[in-house]
Amino acid sequence: MRKLVIIVFFIFLVNSTFANNSIFIEKVASCSNKIQDGLTLIKQIPKELVVAQAIIESNWGKSRFAKEGNNYFGMRTWDLSKPHMKPRFKKESTFGLVIYSDMCASVEDYIYNLNVSEKYSSLRRARIIEVKLWNSVDPIVLARHLGSYSEEGPTYIRKIIDQIENLK
Repeated sequence: MRKLVIIVFFIFLVNSTFANNSIFIEKVASCSNKIQDGLTLIKQIPKELVVAQAIIESNWGKSRFAKEGNNYFGMRTWDLSKPHMKPRFKKESTFGLVIYSDMCASVEDYIYNLNVSEKYSSLRRARIIEVKLWNSVDPIVLARHLGSYSEEGPTYIRKIIDQIENLK
């Protein structure tokens, strides 16, 4: 009997997690679609890449920064006069993590960052080539240009690519 209760609980837990993850994906994708509606392909970030990074950076929306600050992409600010949160274990840090009004504001800032920051100029060049050659943009091709997004570098790129492939 005890075994049966444990099995039923485990099945419930797995189903609940799957449902929550599906809802998270839908919310991030909806924000991405809304924000990028009307943008030319040359300015768009593929929805699959947006969702994959949100999953990785916020642990499916469960991180403290996501819950308390609607920050789903680990976006930092060095202007500490703006609303921000300090990392718990780096109180002396010179940066904070941006606090957003809602999920879509976080998605919008992330897309803007990839579209303007010098750190992602190679991503934008790759996107131009993709559009010119194929009239589409492969999220995995762009993911390969995000090594500077994280201190993990190539390991981070692999995580993003794996997550994109898992979402298919």
